[in-house]
Amino acid sequence: MITACVLALTACAGEVRDPGAQPTPTAGVPSASSSSCPTPTRAADDGWPKDVPDVVPRPAGLKVQRVDKSQGNVTQVRATVPMSVREGLQYIVREFPKAGFTLGRGDAEATEVDAPFVRGDALRGLVRVFLIPGNLCQTLWLYAVVRNTNAPYDIGYTPPPSSTPLPFG
Repeated sequence: MITACVLALTACAGEVRDPGAQPTPTAGVPSASSSSCPTPTRAADDGWPKDVPDVVPRPAGLKVQRVDKSQGNVTQVRATVPMSVREGLQYIVREFPKAGFTLGRGDAEATEVDAPFVRGDALRGLVRVFLIPGNLCQTLWLYAVVRNTNAPYDIGYTPPPSSTPLPFG
């Protein structure tokens, strides 16, 4: 939707003096539809760090590029995923609540989306998806995950899915 607005505004900005002239392509942000990108498959070993629980959703085809640990028990994971930014947003909104996470208020733009997430007192973090310029079917995913090992419940327990309000608005 944002891309459509950008393209519509760009199209209205110029004047056409020749009534037979064809519009020139705009320099708007490109988008990819679901059908234009190949369907990713789960790799046998995607490089996911052992200290980040497997309950944190990660899309098929994710390939970890780098893992960093910082103060405060934060693990940062940088990875590439063969899907568009739009597909990434749809994945986050669909899969995180299914895995028992509550999504916080995130942000969605044509080239980037992000969403904070929590699962009880045991696990919280942020996931960001960025457009890789020149590649509509691959995105950069950044996870920042904090695990509270003193939490009062086991993170292996998956609560039933509940309705979570969309974090983007």
